[in-house]
Amino acid sequence: MKRGHWLLGASLACVLVACEEPDPLAGVRAACANAESEAEARIEACGTLIASGTLSEADRAAALAHRGSALYEAGDAEGANADFRAALAVDEANTDAMLGRALVLVDSGQLDAAEPLAQRLIEAGAHLSPAHLIVGDIALRRGDIGAATEAFDRAIEADARNAEAFAQRARTKIGNEDPVGALADYDAAIRINPQLSPAYAGRCWVRVLQEDGDLAAARRDADEAASLDPRNVQGQLCRGLLQLRAEEWDSARDSYNAALEVEPGNPQALFGRGVARRRGGDRAGTEDMNLARDFDRHVGEWFDERGVRTF
Repeated sequence: MKRGHWLLGASLACVLVACEEPDPLAGVRAACANAESEAEARIEACGTLIASGTLSEADRAAALAHRGSALYEAGDAEGANADFRAALAVDEANTDAMLGRALVLVDSGQLDAAEPLAQRLIEAGAHLSPAHLIVGDIALRRGDIGAATEAFDRAIEADARNAEAFAQRARTKIGNEDPVGALADYDAAIRINPQLSPAYAGRCWVRVLQEDGDLAAARRDADEAASLDPRNVQGQLCRGLLQLRAEEWDSARDSYNAALEVEPGNPQALFGRGVARRRGGDRAGTEDMNLARDFDRHVGEWFDERGVRTF
């Protein structure tokens, strides 16, 4: 076939099958949307995509939402919130941006602003498990244990692998004085996600507060919670209490110091550190104990009830 005839044939074939030019940004698109890759790589890929100026409104909103999720994962809540808001300004129906903004709002304590976004997700049938988890978290923070339990149940129904939903439901069972049920939910959460530090911390407290709790297992849980996340305040507090009971003064002081780095005014951490310092020979520990009583006048009784000799 002559070259001209071949080109004409190829052109006609393209008309018939709708030939398309290769997408030069295909690799960048894939990298931006890949939730399994490192956050920094996604942030860079999404930034390149957004700056290309070639995206439709829907694609731009999607790229902004993906970058927001990566920024949130990297600990930049302010940057994440800006991207989620920008995505919703372009496409108010983008459910990834709705979910991300709801999470940022809950983290910052803006419960009234987060709740409608979670409800919109539920109505849209999108991200059902995390949306119900957000609703439950909001209810739990408001002290409505019944509504929280119902929401966590629905989160688990939507995704039986949602470890955080099991861990959160365990907290409602503690509130309903069901330590056996709470332990079962913490066990389930840890089986699903062995890296979930709050579940270990929660299970530690359930065991410590039970009359016949397994304190050796509680200590292992506290150590694991603190190892996975040294900034897990509840894990450090539970470990500190167990270390006080074991008269490990230096270790207890270190655990309470780690908690105080995150929450400088935490009365349990201040009082516990004071006990560790005083019992370890540092009389200035009394200053910590007195300061803790300024925050919570019953904090000393709390330690007495949990088997800690404070003087």
